[in-house]
This record gives sequence, structure tokens and C-alpha cells, in this order.
Amino acid sequence: MTARGFDYFDAMAVAATPPPRMVQPTAPAPATTPTARRDATRLLRGFAYLLTYAGALLLAALLAAFTPLGRIDADVTVPFVLATLGTLAAIVWSMVRK
Repeated sequence: MTARGFDYFDAMAVAATPPPRMVQPTAPAPATTPTARRDATRLLRGFAYLLTYAGALLLAALLAAFTPLGRIDADVTVPFVLATLGTLAAIVWSMVRK
């Protein structure tokens, strides 16, 4: 069966039939590479460190809330921010290093 042509500006153009598809064999995808496994391990370790740090902060907040330590009126913002930034920097450093 032939394809019908379309007449554009009085020039007959026949629709071409596409060539048959040739399926070329492909190599199987490689399994997880050591680099991907190492990156996943680093990411998991970083999440574990962050979870541990969040738990330590929760325990510190509970300690301050339910003991007389919570009644102390002191400005602890700067040391808290420095400790948080230092801990986050240590977590990032542990994830980056080998």
C-alpha cells in the first residue's frame, strides 16, 4: 500500500515510508559503582549525624525546660549559634572527607 501525496504549491510530494527499525543490542547497565555506593554511605552517615545532633538538642531543651536551669536569665544565643554552625561544619567535613 502506498502513501498518499500532498500537493503543496502544485508540487507533488509523496510521504516517505520510514525505514524498518533496526534494534541494536545494548550492553547491560552496570551495577552500582563504588563511587555511587560511597556517596550513598556518606549521605547516610551525614543524616545519622544530623539526627544525633537533633536528639542532643531535644534533650538539652528538655533539660532546660524541666529543671531550674530554665529559670536562668542569660543570653545564650551567640554560643548556641556558634555551636550549631560548628557542628554543621563538622558534619559537612565528615561527609566530604574520604
